[in-house]
Amino acid sequence: MPAVFLSYRRADSAAWCKRLSDHLSLRFGDDIVFRDVDDLQPGMRWRREIEAALRGAVVVLVLVGPQWFAARQRRRLADPKDVLRQEIATALSSPRRKVVPVLLGGASLPESAVLPAPLRPLCEWQACALRDRQWRRDVEALVERLRQLVPGLGRLTLAQIHQQLLAEQERYFDLLVEDPRRALGLARTTMRRLNRVCPRYPQDAELQLTRGYCHKNIAMALQRLGRGKEADLALEQAERTFRTAAVERPDDAGAWNGLGSVAALRGQLRPALRYVDKALKLVPTYPAALEDRRQLLAALGRAPESQSRRTPA
Repeated sequence: MPAVFLSYRRADSAAWCKRLSDHLSLRFGDDIVFRDVDDLQPGMRWRREIEAALRGAVVVLVLVGPQWFAARQRRRLADPKDVLRQEIATALSSPRRKVVPVLLGGASLPESAVLPAPLRPLCEWQACALRDRQWRRDVEALVERLRQLVPGLGRLTLAQIHQQLLAEQERYFDLLVEDPRRALGLARTTMRRLNRVCPRYPQDAELQLTRGYCHKNIAMALQRLGRGKEADLALEQAERTFRTAAVERPDDAGAWNGLGSVAALRGQLRPALRYVDKALKLVPTYPAALEDRRQLLAALGRAPESQSRRTPA
């Protein structure tokens, strides 16, 4: 059950919400963060799913953009049947649930007196601002607060977690050749493990990149099993994870190499090579990128360039 629920008006803050969702999912995992566009699939009873997610949420982030209380949106909030109003009212109704107004684009909360009565307690909660020019810094502050509010599970140290994930990665590749179905099960188990431990270490870059590679591993196994549509969805998640990491840390070779691995799995070999070369420009001795480059050049029918021409002495 998601622990963090994003409540927003699409006409007001859809782009900000997607951006924030990507940054939070990178740190906490897809199972922890609920955003309706990502989490509601065809055939679901959307109102029931939203209500269930709200009931299980520990924290509700109410996104308030510049148009949140503009004339048209004000009329919508006045309607007791308005979905956003119902979401916020439900969030405010439980004494155990934390509510954080998130101010976007220079917005501010309206005065309590002008809000519909069920929404007036929103103004009692301390807000935080996400400023476009200081987005990363503000998001990191919000993440630290969420880390305090959302309980993480498990007692392993970070070093032990890294060691365990590495062992699972090595076993995954052995299984991928022998039994793709079991490899898929292991990759999904690893993802569940990440979803448990990432809330304890939301700023750890290695865990963030492992999430992207885990999505990629799920896709590889699904491809071997002939489940192409599911594999494409997993690759989209992997790309979003690596791209978000690259936006946050442009000098992170692992993020760029991850994007290269996703492109390669899609058969986009030349773009993949460009991503891998970018990773090697940042870290010329990066072993995974060197091996990926060798395989890409072989697939493209090109002889590898001598290492002396590509890296400094």
